[in-house]
Amino acid sequence: MKLIYQKSWFCSVKRIHSGELLAEASVLGTELEATGRLKVDQSSFAIKDARWEVFRSPAGIFNGSQEAPGLKGTTAYFHIGRDLRREVGEHAGGLARELLAECVRGIIQSETFLFRERGFPTLKAYCEHWRKFQVDTCRYQSNLHRVTRRWNEYVDGLQHGLNLFNRSKNCAVYLLAGGFIVHSGFSDSYHELGLLSRLDPAGRVEECSGSFLRAPDQVCFECALLPGGLKGLVLAECTKKQLSAIVGGPQGCEHLADLAEELRKAVVYTLANIREGGIV
Repeated sequence: MKLIYQKSWFCSVKRIHSGELLAEASVLGTELEATGRLKVDQSSFAIKDARWEVFRSPAGIFNGSQEAPGLKGTTAYFHIGRDLRREVGEHAGGLARELLAECVRGIIQSETFLFRERGFPTLKAYCEHWRKFQVDTCRYQSNLHRVTRRWNEYVDGLQHGLNLFNRSKNCAVYLLAGGFIVHSGFSDSYHELGLLSRLDPAGRVEECSGSFLRAPDQVCFECALLPGGLKGLVLAECTKKQLSAIVGGPQGCEHLADLAEELRKAVVYTLANIREGGIV
């Protein structure tokens, strides 16, 4: 078994000055090294500064740094996708937008520890708002009648002061005589899970299993069975939406969907490099 590809993402959100947050996302792997960052107001989440830098890319085609002044004043929250597409577009082959979107997701996840700054008197009041706002968005939110632990109970006791949120995800591809083994992992301040996949030489999924180590409630652990639904798919022919329909959605997990997309990208990259003679 030979390691032929790796990619790791990391995102953090921290308080930097009075009333300001800094969200940073980085990607480091076989073909890329880059960072993106957003500076936002901690009460309104209004963007004060947005920029990215690519240090390493295939043949250096995306290398360089750039700001996105058009994002200033935009709220770093749900539904920012249109603004990111308008102001960032396909810069660095879409990587710049992906990095800034990672920052936004981190800011949203940090909100649990900013409930007072966001106008909620108690964590319980914030969680009740979130419950109504995010109803039926994942297996946990779709099965609140079954859960044994509410979000405010799950995060109670977690200590976050200057650093508000951390997230990492990774993907590694190993070459076998009969195809590939791919391991994908996800860990953030609230969750920890992974995918283990076996694919044939054409990138068709022969086996795929999920595992959960940390999650808000036992109901989330039920999602570990969903990746089995990827069996038989040729990942290079799939879209992100198709994969999300299998492992994400109201009865799934968005973090599993995230890992499934990283799996797809890794397989596409690997097969392309084999065709070009870059992997032996």
